[in-house]
Amino acid sequence: MLRTVFLGTSEFAVPSLRAVSEMTLAVVSMPDRPAGRGRKLRRPPAACEAEELGIPLLQPEKLTGIRETIESLKPDVMVSASYGGWLPDWFLKLAPFGVVNVHPSLLPRHRGAAPVVRTILEGDTHTGVSFMLTDSGWDTGDLLRVSRCQVPPGVTAGELEDQLAEMAGKELPSLLNEYTEGRLSPTPQEGPESYAGKITTEESRIDWRGSAVSIERAVRAFNPVPGARTAFRGRELKIFGARVDPIGGTPGTVVSGRPLVIACGESSLVLTDLQPQGKKRMSGEDFVRGYRPEPGDSLG
Repeated sequence: MLRTVFLGTSEFAVPSLRAVSEMTLAVVSMPDRPAGRGRKLRRPPAACEAEELGIPLLQPEKLTGIRETIESLKPDVMVSASYGGWLPDWFLKLAPFGVVNVHPSLLPRHRGAAPVVRTILEGDTHTGVSFMLTDSGWDTGDLLRVSRCQVPPGVTAGELEDQLAEMAGKELPSLLNEYTEGRLSPTPQEGPESYAGKITTEESRIDWRGSAVSIERAVRAFNPVPGARTAFRGRELKIFGARVDPIGGTPGTVVSGRPLVIACGESSLVLTDLQPQGKKRMSGEDFVRGYRPEPGDSLG
């Protein structure tokens, strides 16, 4: 059986880790970080899964701190999936077959930290999972396989990431065997390149001058985090669900209070899932009952 070390941090990594758990000697994950209002330390999802599976867990601040440990394990190949840290050249050489990276996009499109969000923001109709040999670049390594799928209409970033994570987990064990047995040859990436940089807080703020179609995509792209943001009556309002309506009006103003319809630069949006500042998420109907928006009220 192959000997593997797995690097992963976020929820996206969990199905892949489960899939190769029997061949995994250790899991490397980012350290626990403060999170939430109480700023309590939170263990990453992949680290929690490693503990559930009974696999030794390593959470170094710097990879140099576990160099001797990895060397002593003598892995045949390593796997990374949403690890979140840079892998230096010396680390890539610790296993004879290098590090196989699982990336949720059709490389070289959407290299970088937020490929699923960018896929939805840009209205891509297809996406997939790329299995790549990690090199010193940023998602630039040779490809072992690219598996394609359609982007379902109306899908959120969270839903699409879950779908791609499951796809990756199903394919990963056989791919590793084929690669290490010499039945799968790496090939250079080809095609137009794009970079999917991290989402900034300002980027998640809605510009109501945009088209309803583009804003609806943003609502889905920023769901579940960080949430598409606007303001209503001086308080922040996050929008997690909306649908396009053909009615027009002044961008950023309430066209109708029942249902809650907001005019955009082109057409409008019916808001169906919202979270007022300091409150839990609620339906559009509950928001209307509680806040009583009137035609002409503005958001922004």
